[in-house]
Amino acid sequence: MIGDLIIVVLIIALLGAAAALATPPGRIPLALRGVYRILKKDRGESAAPPAAGPAPLWRRILAFFLVLLAALLAFA
Repeated sequence: MIGDLIIVVLIIALLGAAAALATPPGRIPLALRGVYRILKKDRGESAAPPAAGPAPLWRRILAFFLVLLAALLAFA
């Protein structure tokens, strides 16, 4: 029971770390972009998020491996 809970928390942490790594520097994560747009509109500002290039290749590869590790934990 407790072991299963620890695995679920570990999987969520791995996926969160992967999302943080895959997000380009200076840009907010995809899950928070909608909230960001709504708050900017409420303040009367432009709703477009700040533009940034893609994340470095090494960060995207590391994020991919973290997702694979999370999948292995989920199906083990």
